[in-house]
Amino acid sequence: MSIKKGIDIKLNVKPSYLHLIHQEAYEGPCRTGSGEQLTKEFDIKIGEEKFNNFKETLETTYSREINMLEPSYLTWTDNFIFHEKELNKLMKNVAKTDIFLFDGVFHQFPASEIATKTKKAVGIIGCCASTDGVAALRSKGLEAYGFIDHDDASRYLELLRSKKAINNTNVLVVLKDDIISKGVLSTIANLEDLKNDLGVHFTFINAEEILDEVQNLSKEELNEAKKITNELILNAEKNYMDSKYIFNSVNFYVTVKKMLEKYECNAFTLPCFEICRTKRLNKEKYTFCLAHSLLKEEGIPSACEADINVLMAINVLINLTKKAPHMGNTHPLAHEFKTDQSTPSGLEIVKEIKGKKNIVSTWHAVPTRKMKGIDKEMMPYRIQSFTNSGWGVTLRYDFNRDKGETITLLRFHPTGKKMLTVKGKIVAGAGLDTIGCATGVYYQVNDVKDFFKKQLEFGHHFAWVYGDYIEKIKNFGDVMGIEVITA
Repeated sequence: MSIKKGIDIKLNVKPSYLHLIHQEAYEGPCRTGSGEQLTKEFDIKIGEEKFNNFKETLETTYSREINMLEPSYLTWTDNFIFHEKELNKLMKNVAKTDIFLFDGVFHQFPASEIATKTKKAVGIIGCCASTDGVAALRSKGLEAYGFIDHDDASRYLELLRSKKAINNTNVLVVLKDDIISKGVLSTIANLEDLKNDLGVHFTFINAEEILDEVQNLSKEELNEAKKITNELILNAEKNYMDSKYIFNSVNFYVTVKKMLEKYECNAFTLPCFEICRTKRLNKEKYTFCLAHSLLKEEGIPSACEADINVLMAINVLINLTKKAPHMGNTHPLAHEFKTDQSTPSGLEIVKEIKGKKNIVSTWHAVPTRKMKGIDKEMMPYRIQSFTNSGWGVTLRYDFNRDKGETITLLRFHPTGKKMLTVKGKIVAGAGLDTIGCATGVYYQVNDVKDFFKKQLEFGHHFAWVYGDYIEKIKNFGDVMGIEVITA
C-alpha cells in the first residue's frame, strides 16, 4: 500500500466532438452556402475533418495531469433531436468520467442533453455554445464550465484537477486534550461543513498512538530512517547537529508515513503545544518540524499546530503550483507604529527592512528544499536544532538568496468558506543559523494596514510559495465555490 497523494491525482476527461449534419440542401435563417457546401455529404466530410483536428488539438494542448479518455465523434441532425444511440456512445465511460469536454458546431444542445441525463460536469468550448449552454445548465443547478478556446479549457481543467485532489483529501489529525489547539484558536472548527463543502475527510487518532509507534519501528523501518538521516547530512551545506538527534526526528517522519498508509490518509497535522507539555519529546529528543518539511516535499500537505486553515492552504498551493510551501506565523512590521513590538521573538531585525514600509514577516522552522518546484532540483539547506540542547531537526534556507522575488501567501478563513491571498516581494531572510522556530522571510506588500485588517478576520498562519498565483487562486476559488479575498 502507498499514500494516494492528491498531487498524483489525474482528471478523467471524456472529449467529444459534436457535429450537426443537415439532411438536405437548403438556405435560410439557420444557414447559408452554395452548391456542394449545402449537401449532406459535405457536412459529413467536414465533420470528420474537424474531428481529426480536434484529436490533434487534444494531444498538443493539454497537460499530462489531464487523463484524456478516447475521443468520441457524435452527430445530430437538423430535426434538432439528439438521439439515444449517440448518447450511448458515451455511456461505457461515464462511470470514470469526471467531466465531458465538448467542441463542435452548434453543439450546446447535445452538450446540454448529455449533462442533463448523466448529471456529470461538462465543459463547452467556443462561440457561442459555451456561454449559451453553460448559462442554461447552471440555471438548472448543474455543473458546467465554458471555455473561450482549448488553451482556456486547458488552464481550467488543471484547476478542476486540483479541485478533485482537494475533494480526495483525507487528513490524519492527531488529538491531544482538544480538537482545537490553544495555539491556533482561529482554526476551522466546523469540519463537517468542510467535508460537505469541499469533500475533505478527517481521520482522528490519539497522540499516544503515534508517539508510541515512534518507539516501536521495525528493523526495516529503522534502516530506512538511517538511510534518510545519512542523506540529509550528506546533502546539507552545513550541519550543526549530532546524527543521533537527526535520526530521532527522522524516526518520527517514518512513523507519520506509516500511519498515513495505515489509515489511508494523504495529509497530516498535530497539536505541537499540547504534545510538548507531556514532556515526552523532551525525553525522547525529537520535534515534528522535519516531518512537516519532508512530507510537503513529497506533495503531502502537513501543517503545524493542528491548524486546518493553513493545512488547506498548503493543500491548495501544492496542487496549484506543484511547489512545497513554507508556512508560519505572519505579522506586519508597521513602522508607523513600534517596530520592536511587532517583530517576532528570535527573528532578528535586519538592515534591509529598516526604514521600509509595508513590511511583513513570516517565520516557522518548516521551510522545504522544494519550494521552487517539487520536481525541481533541491535547494541548498542547513540542518539546525530546534532546541538549545541540540535536538529537534529543522531545515534552514537562506531567503536572502531570493531578494526581489515575488511570493504568494494564502490562508483559509475560520469558516472554511473564504481564502485570503496576498502577493509580496522578498526583502530579506532571517533566522538562518538561530535556534528555535525562527526561520523567516521579510517581504513587502502593497498595503500593510489593509493586509493586517483582513488578517484579523483570518488568523496568523499563512502558507506561501514563490511566484505570482493571485489570479490562479481567484479562478480556483470560482471553481471551488470559495470566496477569495485579496490584500
